[in-house]
Amino acid sequence: MLDRHAHARVGLLSLLFALLTPYPLPLTPASAATPTTLPAFHGGGPLLGNAEPIAAPPMTVRWTYKADEADHASIQSSPVIANDTVYIADANGTLHAIDLQTGKPRWKYKTDDSFAATPLVYDNRVFIGDLSGIFHAVSAQTGQKLWTVDTESAINSSANAAGSNILFANDGAMMFCLNAADGKILWKATGGDRINSAPTIAPAPPAMQLAAAQPDHPAPTGGARLSPVRLMAYFGGCDGVLRALDIQTGKEIFTVEIEVPIPGSSALLGDRLVVGTDLGRVIGINVAQRQILWTWQNPDSEMLIYASPAIADGLAVVGARDRQVHAIDLQTGLRKWAFRTRGDVDAAPVISAGRVYAPSKDKSLYVLDLKTGRLLWQFNAGRAIEASVAIASNLLILADTSGTVFCLQPK
Repeated sequence: MLDRHAHARVGLLSLLFALLTPYPLPLTPASAATPTTLPAFHGGGPLLGNAEPIAAPPMTVRWTYKADEADHASIQSSPVIANDTVYIADANGTLHAIDLQTGKPRWKYKTDDSFAATPLVYDNRVFIGDLSGIFHAVSAQTGQKLWTVDTESAINSSANAAGSNILFANDGAMMFCLNAADGKILWKATGGDRINSAPTIAPAPPAMQLAAAQPDHPAPTGGARLSPVRLMAYFGGCDGVLRALDIQTGKEIFTVEIEVPIPGSSALLGDRLVVGTDLGRVIGINVAQRQILWTWQNPDSEMLIYASPAIADGLAVVGARDRQVHAIDLQTGLRKWAFRTRGDVDAAPVISAGRVYAPSKDKSLYVLDLKTGRLLWQFNAGRAIEASVAIASNLLILADTSGTVFCLQPK
């Protein structure tokens, strides 16, 4: 047991971290996931996939926006919403800023290659990598280029933020930490194969926090000091390894061998991390114990689980290429329900107000009851939907592979 001084240190570390980070991070798995406010893939931070509440469907189309009227511009990048602006990138290499209320363009930032990653909006900047390996920082107000960094390999990984640090990875198995202000590379780390996933960011488990706080613990070198709290970034790779890195130093703290490719990002609530893999598996990991707690194996299919899970109310919800959406009990790893679509489900689901918003390549957005998986409402787009939705101000944004962006509002 911890003595009262140790308890005091843990309490102080938790308080300092809450004050110094831009989004709330839940520390206990028993509570429902807390929505974040960071406009990033799956909400940034621990990537829980929770959005602010939106009224129940049915919904109507408020406006539509075409990424490129003259040329087909597919969209696989998820939209994000910040300060009444929608930011979304297309496969023709254009980053769009769209007025949330009207659907009118505010600016366009054009590059020479394609975008597959989701934008991160942070500190009045938009951060995103392209498929030529260039990582871009753009003014969120004007669309003016601020700086770029050449990582020398395609970037499918969406960026996440911790303090003033921006983290992402590339297909060359490199993990990067950049300074948000000027793009200076603070550290690089190497994995074993390409990394598609956005890094999952959260405080290290309490035992690691105490170890880092001991007087004989060496002070970290390199990078930017974030706070007295040790922050961790979790990267899953196609080499089947989950890596936990100290964000301040880039040092690899531990790994968990999954043994099959990890194509998407993980979600973390408390000490419980959940990630989908190849062969139709969903893995639950205790990051404090550094070990796999359970593995759910799809009994009907070994199709890849590319989508990242969303976590709320004790359930991890994930789509798969078996054309289903699955809800897995966070504690036991048992499946609670499954919902069948007519296409692969590569988009990460989003949870809001007890409902799951799950897009599918069958051109439909499905709204499901979180507890039961019952279909509540369905919206049909013109083409396949391969990216997540964004929700803010009682509006929902989604895009399809024809390059059409839809804004839906509850009736």
